[in-house]
Amino acid sequence: MARSVTDSVLGLFLLAAPASAITGWWTWTPGALTPHFAFQDPASGDLLHSACNSNGTPIFPTDEPHRFNLTVRARAASPIAVTGWYDDDLETTYATVFYQSTDGNLMNGDFTCNWETGDYDIVDEGAYSVSDDAGAASVHEKSGLAVVELGDFGGPRLYYHDKDARVNLIAYDDDTDWRYLGPVSMMEVVGMELAAVQTEGSNVSVVFPHDDSNLAVAQFYEKNKNKWSLSSVPTPFKSPVPTNKTKAANIALDYSGSEPFNLKSFDATTVHLGIASDPDHVLSIFYIGTDKRLREITQSDGEWRIAQGSEDQDWPKADDEAAPLAVISPTGEEDVWIFYQSGDEVIQLQKKNGGWLEATTVPTEGDNGGSSKDDGSSNDSSDTSEEKDTGGSSSSDGATNNDETSNDGGAGLTTGAKAGIGVGVAAGVLLGGAALFMFVRRKKAASPEEKAPAYQPAELAEPTQELPVGNDYRFELTGDTPTSGPEYRPVGIR
Repeated sequence: MARSVTDSVLGLFLLAAPASAITGWWTWTPGALTPHFAFQDPASGDLLHSACNSNGTPIFPTDEPHRFNLTVRARAASPIAVTGWYDDDLETTYATVFYQSTDGNLMNGDFTCNWETGDYDIVDEGAYSVSDDAGAASVHEKSGLAVVELGDFGGPRLYYHDKDARVNLIAYDDDTDWRYLGPVSMMEVVGMELAAVQTEGSNVSVVFPHDDSNLAVAQFYEKNKNKWSLSSVPTPFKSPVPTNKTKAANIALDYSGSEPFNLKSFDATTVHLGIASDPDHVLSIFYIGTDKRLREITQSDGEWRIAQGSEDQDWPKADDEAAPLAVISPTGEEDVWIFYQSGDEVIQLQKKNGGWLEATTVPTEGDNGGSSKDDGSSNDSSDTSEEKDTGGSSSSDGATNNDETSNDGGAGLTTGAKAGIGVGVAAGVLLGGAALFMFVRRKKAASPEEKAPAYQPAELAEPTQELPVGNDYRFELTGDTPTSGPEYRPVGIR
């Protein structure tokens, strides 16, 4: 890339305060659980993606990269969020892509995979504005994006920032089309980054930086009276537990106790986040610090802490400070994938059976269907990679030096591709759901004259908080304001 172009891209990167430059999702493909990723090429503005026919291991060709053929152009430094699935009847993979257009609207395009070429082809009439269809009051000009697909439990949920830098939600259900469901939090955030994960059913967790030193975790529990509850990491909020209806002026940090840890090398304005959930709904948050090291914090018994063994991992250093990353966490599975740039390659980390496998690089070549060469990059590496017992995490001696990280499957990324991952701007690590909802969602929002449907999304349904019988539960305060008869809910109830 020419010097002038590189400089302009880097300038744009700094001015835009980017949220994330790479996003990931997953699908079940024949016989394998497959991670996918995409990012925006800052030179062309195109959204590049790994081969849609990848099977078990993502393939990213660099000689002729795969592109989403958008009918409405994405703005420079657009946030990106994608979810996808495999259709057994049609025997192909689908993807639904969210991004921000040049006029600031939140757009959606649906794509079907050409299994022979690995390209996605857009379907129906092309991309359309979901923010307009949903009736969203406003969208921040540099919004972040994150999406989860609820499948049988409701369809896609898209999280974004409004003009006041508050996190909001729009949702799609077959019975209601796109709808604006209001704020997830009333706080004005300091960084335009979002990540979200489906924990179980319609329950979702969303993470974002809310001040210079802390992350906010917004958790939706359908059965709770106050469906959204907010927590702060590492410094907690004061009681009562804030919700999505709590005014920002009534939310304060509790400094009465000692902080269990600090977010190391953390910059709220440039951080890129990923979030994962295991089968027991234990959350883990990932970010790359200003020291270029991958960091992991995790939740245990309601308390957040630095993940055991994560500080001892030999994960390759990222090329950039606070570098972008994609975290993929399939619902109900132990597997976690992380992608980021190190050297001239995209690094893939995989957590399998509770341990981290040796870091590998994403292959640039593979047989049709995504079967890569015998280069150690496939998921079968779990049979050969040595795992160190580090209290639930593992590492490999082979990933200690960026210069030594290599892969026989390809010759590395081209200048444009590397720049796309290193400085292209996108947002929201997305964690898609199973292929269990109607694919064609081109229906427009109902006009004001039309009668509202009886169906209500889970976020708007009447609360059905039921407390279990027995004494084997701990309870914590929930609600917006203190009352003479405070409401309680059991910790850990999903």
